[in-house]
Amino acid sequence: MSMKLKRESYGIIMTLGHLCCDINGGALPAILPFLMVQKGISYSAAAGLTFALSSIGSVIQPIFGNMADKHSRPWMMSLGIFMAGCGVSLLGFLNSYWAMFVAVTLTGVGSALFHPDGGRMANYVAGERKGRGISNFSVGGNLGGAIGPMLVVFGISSFGMRGTAILAIPSFLMAGFLLLQNRDLSNFAQEGSRATAAAMAAGQKDDWKSFFKLTGVVFLRSTISIGITTFIPLFWLNILMQSESVSGSTTTIIAIAASIATLIGGRLADRFGFNRVIRTGLVLVVPCLAIVTLSRSVAFSTFMLVPMAMVLNLAFSPSVALGQKLVPNHIGLASGITMGLASSFGGVVSPLLGKLGDSRGLPTVLWVLVGTAVLACIGSFFVPDAPPAVQPAAQEGEQPRAAS
Repeated sequence: MSMKLKRESYGIIMTLGHLCCDINGGALPAILPFLMVQKGISYSAAAGLTFALSSIGSVIQPIFGNMADKHSRPWMMSLGIFMAGCGVSLLGFLNSYWAMFVAVTLTGVGSALFHPDGGRMANYVAGERKGRGISNFSVGGNLGGAIGPMLVVFGISSFGMRGTAILAIPSFLMAGFLLLQNRDLSNFAQEGSRATAAAMAAGQKDDWKSFFKLTGVVFLRSTISIGITTFIPLFWLNILMQSESVSGSTTTIIAIAASIATLIGGRLADRFGFNRVIRTGLVLVVPCLAIVTLSRSVAFSTFMLVPMAMVLNLAFSPSVALGQKLVPNHIGLASGITMGLASSFGGVVSPLLGKLGDSRGLPTVLWVLVGTAVLACIGSFFVPDAPPAVQPAAQEGEQPRAAS
């Protein structure tokens, strides 16, 4: 009984760690309107900062994930959170665009350090209900995306642009706390590694073909997600003619709705199947995003942000958990790809969307995102569900041949 409580408590700790890491990247879209007004940066430059957050991190997350599968180093999660807190929090002190770019890149690298080990640890402490465990972990990131904008808008409103420094406080505190838990986290990691080794001996195999189909869909979903969080605040600012603070607060609305959907999505996936939940979310996001793009009513558009964000994020935690189930011998690598490489892809595409916004206007950017949603919806029907025999094969049992 105490072991179960211990596992559950560590699940909460991993969720809080994810929250404190993602507060920093989550705050960036809310800072962009202030940078445009007070520092005079363009749509392309704003999108370039989103690119900085994602580009290097997207490449190195799978590398760190593969390293985590071979040799777990839980202290890297603490280092990652600390580095994430050192980056975006400096933006208010910088006037050079390239200094801003480097600072945001530092947050991206810190995030890349945290997520593979974090996703792997969340899987280990989740027990049998992987969908629920990964959704709890994922919602930490969503909450970080919700709290980050509120925290930074408060900081800038209270202290001027240098108020971005407020973001460093939760990151530094959590990095220190997590470092104190390193011994117990190492024990969980070793236990999980032993279970994986036993399952591989019993015949557990990775389904890379299905995993890469899933990754393609996550690439597209990520493009929509990061496109929305980057350009919706700018759409509110420049098309719907709202203030910087109101425009920045759209990110919080999206993130809160996404958090609720992420919790629901993982629980639905455990009950009805991972691919079914992914498909449902991506089918429904097409009309919701189209309505937001067409509407010019501030009240109605703001209302529609909620269902749009919810259906898009219904698919997120089931995608991460399904990736881990499809390649169960490489959980860290799967986390690095689904939460790192694929989920950061939208940040790599965002400068192209920024250039499109500069030349053709923000409504055109949102219509491109609607088209991307259609492609993601179609792609989701080619993703199979996790093979049901993988988990029994992972146990010390009698049916190692059930998985083909």
